[in-house]
Amino acid sequence: MEIMFFAAMFILLAYVTYRNFTLLKRYRHNKEYIECYKQMLMEPESAYDRTCTFIENEKSLEYKNKGLMLKLYQQLDRNEDCVPTVEALDLKEIFYRKGKYSKQQMSMSTDVFIWVYLILARARKLSKFDVLNAFYEKFMELDQLEGRVEYQLTKAIYNALCEKEDAGVEFLSSLLDGGYASYEYEKSLIGLFKRFAAATLAYSGEPMEDYYKEDLHDFASTQIGKAYLNDLEIYEKYLPKTETETEDPLKENEE
Repeated sequence: MEIMFFAAMFILLAYVTYRNFTLLKRYRHNKEYIECYKQMLMEPESAYDRTCTFIENEKSLEYKNKGLMLKLYQQLDRNEDCVPTVEALDLKEIFYRKGKYSKQQMSMSTDVFIWVYLILARARKLSKFDVLNAFYEKFMELDQLEGRVEYQLTKAIYNALCEKEDAGVEFLSSLLDGGYASYEYEKSLIGLFKRFAAATLAYSGEPMEDYYKEDLHDFASTQIGKAYLNDLEIYEKYLPKTETETEDPLKENEE
């Protein structure tokens, strides 16, 4: 019995040590990825070289592909040929583990979808539909993600930007109304995904509750929201409201 106890303790110790080592390795990869991420938003002029260096030096295929997403977004602005970057993307390295879809891996990589939505909007604004379509098709290959909000939102945004028959309106409206209980999603990001949905509905000219219209002013005050609304060409309609800004009741009555 005592031997079994020590054997169990040894296995537990080995597991904890392995987990700590794994998380430490992720931290090291993630730290530079986040720095590239931040520099793109804060200092876009100098971010491209850093992103390329990150991709070149990164040994983790997961983070190399996350870096390619950042590179693609920047390439769109640089008027470079983006198709090779799209073709180089292997999204399974981000969301899968050992060739199989992993819920844990998905949970640790959900932030990638922020760049998915930004890339789709930027490609549409620049009329780079070859990039838009090729990039979208890459994500549609991940059919094991169909049961997730992030995947369905990707489809809805693409349909809206390409003005497809449904234009993604049904899912976008359902998401805002809380009709996503049957899907899996990252709880900490669902509020942000709702803002992307509201912005896309506004772009499509679809009606929505006043609450979400007001919320878009807050979204516009963030770097991500400003970038997305600008690329949808509706930013001027939802300019951020300052703390001292007040509504003119006479003007409102006149309208």
